[in-house]
Amino acid sequence: MKSKDIRKVVLRLTHDGMSSLQIAKQLRKVVSERTVRRWQHMYRSTVTIDLKTPAGRPRIIRTKSLIRKVKNRFIYKGRQSARKLVNSRGISKGTIGRIIHEDLHLHAYRVIVESNLNDEHKQRRVSITYWVRKFLRKKDREKILFTDEKYFELGGIFNRQNDRVYAPSRYYADEHKGTKPTAKFPKKTYGMACGIEKWSFTSNYL
Repeated sequence: MKSKDIRKVVLRLTHDGMSSLQIAKQLRKVVSERTVRRWQHMYRSTVTIDLKTPAGRPRIIRTKSLIRKVKNRFIYKGRQSARKLVNSRGISKGTIGRIIHEDLHLHAYRVIVESNLNDEHKQRRVSITYWVRKFLRKKDREKILFTDEKYFELGGIFNRQNDRVYAPSRYYADEHKGTKPTAKFPKKTYGMACGIEKWSFTSNYL
C-alpha cells in the first residue's frame, strides 16, 4: 500500500499534464513509473485512486517487523554493512537490499578520512595562505619546500572500502559517523617522508 501523500502528489502532477515517466523521475524513484501509469489509468477510469488490499498470501519475510528492526539497527549502531545484516537475520541479500533502498530509502556512503582539525587550526591555515600570497614574491614562493610523510600506526590502517554508513543523504551521513578524523602525528612505529619544490625533489628518508 502506497501512502496517501504520494498518491495526492501523483494526482496533482497528473493534473499539471505530466506523463508517468516525468512523474517517476520527479519523485526520485520513490514510486516506479509502472505504478504511476497504473494509478493514472485508475484515476481516468474511476476518478479516484483507491488502492485495495493486494490479493494473495501476506508477506512472511519482508514484514513490517523486520523493516522496523533493520531501521533500529541503523539508528543505534550507525555503521552497519548489508552483509552483516544478512548473516545476523538469516535472510537473503536481495531482501536486505530492497528493505534498505525501497522501504527505508537509504543509500550507502563511504566513510571520509579527514584531518583531526579544530576551528583554530583551520583559521591558522587560512591565515598563513593569505600571508604567503600577500608578502612572498613569486620567485620566493618557488623556493618553498613542500614535504609529505606517511606513518604506519600501531592501530593499523583504516580501509574505507570496507566501511559504509547508510543514510538518506551525504550531509546526514557526515553528521552520523560518516567521517573518521585522524591525528597529524599519531603514535607510530615507522615513517617515510620526502620533500619537493619547483625545480628539485629530495630522496625519501626515514
